[in-house]
Amino acid sequence: MAGRRRQWCGQAHHEPRPDEFRGARGLFRPHRLAGQSGRLELRNQRRQERFQAAIPTVTQIANYLAASGGRANSKALYLINSGANDVSFALGDSGSGPFPPDPTAYLIGAANSLAGAIASLQAAGARYIVVPDLYFSFPMGGGAGNAATRQARLDYSLALWSGLAAAGVNFIPADINAVRVAIAANPSAFGFQFVGNGAGQVACTQPAGVTTAWALLCSSNPAAPSTFVTPNADQTRLFADDQHLTTAGQKILADYYYSLIVAPSQISFLAEVPVKTRAALINTILNQLPISQRQGGPNGFNAWVTGDVSRLKMDNYPGFPDDPGTPVAMTAGFDYRSTREWLVGVALSVGTTKQSFSLNRGDFRQSEFAASVYAAYLNGPYWANMIGSIGTQHTDVNRAVPIGITVQPNSGSTDGSNLSLALEAGYNFIQGRVTHGPLAGIVLQRIHVNGFTEGGSFTSLAFDSQKRDSAVTELAYQASFEAGQWRPFAKAAWYHELASTDRLVTAFLTTITAPGFALPAVVLGKDWGMASAGATVKLAGNVTGLVAAYGQFAQSGVVNYGAQVGINVALGAPVAPAMPVKAPRS
Repeated sequence: MAGRRRQWCGQAHHEPRPDEFRGARGLFRPHRLAGQSGRLELRNQRRQERFQAAIPTVTQIANYLAASGGRANSKALYLINSGANDVSFALGDSGSGPFPPDPTAYLIGAANSLAGAIASLQAAGARYIVVPDLYFSFPMGGGAGNAATRQARLDYSLALWSGLAAAGVNFIPADINAVRVAIAANPSAFGFQFVGNGAGQVACTQPAGVTTAWALLCSSNPAAPSTFVTPNADQTRLFADDQHLTTAGQKILADYYYSLIVAPSQISFLAEVPVKTRAALINTILNQLPISQRQGGPNGFNAWVTGDVSRLKMDNYPGFPDDPGTPVAMTAGFDYRSTREWLVGVALSVGTTKQSFSLNRGDFRQSEFAASVYAAYLNGPYWANMIGSIGTQHTDVNRAVPIGITVQPNSGSTDGSNLSLALEAGYNFIQGRVTHGPLAGIVLQRIHVNGFTEGGSFTSLAFDSQKRDSAVTELAYQASFEAGQWRPFAKAAWYHELASTDRLVTAFLTTITAPGFALPAVVLGKDWGMASAGATVKLAGNVTGLVAAYGQFAQSGVVNYGAQVGINVALGAPVAPAMPVKAPRS
């Protein structure tokens, strides 16, 4: 039967703690699963029936589905690490035979068999499946035997991934071979004195009569059959025995798996941040429109400028890196009152924000240049505003990935665009010096982020392009008060996102050719409120100042608040008050 002794890791909770994802405890558990299979192997050796009693991974998957009523937990993470023993058996290096006459055909068959089982797991509901390759760059060194082992491991790995792709399985390919190559190239950076699995290099002493997998018997207890060769051997040596990694080695793999799982959601922030920064631009223009309508220059022209600074924090899935930052923007506008009712104008805006990935996982800086055209209509109590904007974005990504005691750097750059249309209309009740009334509106956005490829380390990834559509409705009530030179105002609004926020971000390995994998983008709340308040003040006959503050509330996963300061100038010579003319003396 194909799959003489594979390791298979089953379910994990959908909301793990960060330390679990980093392998501190519980989520991946690769060492514990290896241990269970290893005890079978030791018993088989004593009966000289090596691997015959081990449970193939295909069977383990079938048993799991049978025990769960044919349904896989869709919120679980599945780690399927298999094939090393198939290679060993195919080459005649383990087991009692008879060995396959065609090792390559045997391995391709075994890989296809496992691919079919994984496909059945996905069909039963599994959504998050990690499938590592084998260490196909090892054993290093010359000799026909080593070369044959390396080639067989590569053949199996590629056949498995190809079979999964052909079956339509969305899985996460993990290039753990690249991880081990990086460790071998610079052992001391990872804290290792020894990275081989030969005599004198492993962390655990070898008990008499045991020829393989003795780390399963290894303990810090002096009475154990196997003990550490030095007190900190599990941190200074990569291998615990001839097959299994030490605690430090296991943590490195867990860190690498975690980095693959969280990366797509991190990069999804590149398309989420513009939704909020564009809303701030629209709010900037809306705050200037009433000033231009009230304060027209002699020729009907006004020019204005506003600075905006805000705090924006978006939450990721529990245990995944969040995205706090401080967007800043400067917008300048020029408008003309073409008729008594209509005002038209243009605005240019530049903005930037540095959003940090929490958990010490780097950051990205996103800059935008946007151009807007706008129109405002006011006829008695009725009014309406329209703003169309188009912007180009540039984003520099610095994604840091902790791997063991190291931090692996990854950097990349990409461009994008944001096209938006904002519509708003309302009715004013005028009661003395108080103006108040309801309004409704909608903001449509289409955000596009180009694909890009990172560089810098074995954890670098490539990401496909993203598209984020947004359609946010607004229901609000606003009021203002004429107080001489001052005009305080306030607004309370409720927003709802009509567009679907369920989207996927596709990533690709850069260390080996492998199928891409798609994982969910961050999902934020679709309903929220916003309160804003401010005031305008006459600074001169044709100059008005503006100050405003805003803050949103009740949106799941988002904190956003900020302030604006601006000035609006009616162009042309101010009209001087009439002065009496003294008659000349006769």
